[in-house]
Amino acid sequence: MEYLNDFHKAWIERTNRSIASWSRQPASLEEAKKQQERLNRQKATREGKRKH
Repeated sequence: MEYLNDFHKAWIERTNRSIASWSRQPASLEEAKKQQERLNRQKATREGKRKH
């Protein structure tokens, strides 16, 4: 892989290590639901549709 600079190289390598780590440790159904709820709240906040 060709890298743009040292920062880019470090970022790509760190990302690849994270992906490999996550692949070995699949989230439980409960953790996946909590994560999706957090993502939904973040999206709603960004779009100005915050739920109360």
